[in-house]
Amino acid sequence: MPRFPRRRGARALLLLAGTLTATALGGCTLAPATVQGDRVQSLYNLFLISAAVVFVIVAGLIGWNIIRYRDRGESELPAQTHTNLALELTWWALPTILVIILFTVSAIVLNTNDAQVSNPDLQVKVEGSQWQWTFTYPASGVVVAGTPTSIPELVLPVDEVIDFELVSHDVIHSFFIPHFLVKRDVIPGVDNHLQLTINEEGTYAGQCAEFCGLYHDRMLFTVRAVSQADFTAWLAAQPRSTP
Repeated sequence: MPRFPRRRGARALLLLAGTLTATALGGCTLAPATVQGDRVQSLYNLFLISAAVVFVIVAGLIGWNIIRYRDRGESELPAQTHTNLALELTWWALPTILVIILFTVSAIVLNTNDAQVSNPDLQVKVEGSQWQWTFTYPASGVVVAGTPTSIPELVLPVDEVIDFELVSHDVIHSFFIPHFLVKRDVIPGVDNHLQLTINEEGTYAGQCAEFCGLYHDRMLFTVRAVSQADFTAWLAAQPRSTP
């Protein structure tokens, strides 16, 4: 049997390594900075591990069959099996059970993340418009407004339940902070809310994740998560809007 040239073999190994690396990187998520994001990442990891196990089993069985039942130059066909009820029930039951488990866990995480407390620690009104954000702290009258050329900074405390009231004045936008692993659409005429608890101090990039027009790419903002004491001091130093 002719052998592949070394150069072709090395190229194939390089392609395989690149594919595996890209696959592994594609399965990574940003480090979550919220309690809700921690739940989402755990669910994502469960799906990723389940997919990896299924891949290893399926690829392993395919490889084993290729090697075990390869053509050995025999003139007679091996024994033919018409059906195997136990085997067919097994490969039907196992994926079905896996899907039911993943569906149940997903529903639990989704319902837990969507559950809202009646008395959040902080309320923030988020107004999306073409093409920037306005953040209002109703309890204190502080307003932070951005423009397409001026990115606003939303300052929030950690370890507090924050309720975002999401309002749009024109088209559909989407309030998204990648490190929070949760996003919510901002729809005209729809009273939409999102409650989050940030558990890591830091500065996080935010954006509109729904194409909303010509300057959609400029609907950026940042979130600065600070301690409760620093948040109180920041809030006290901000100018109040006139009623």
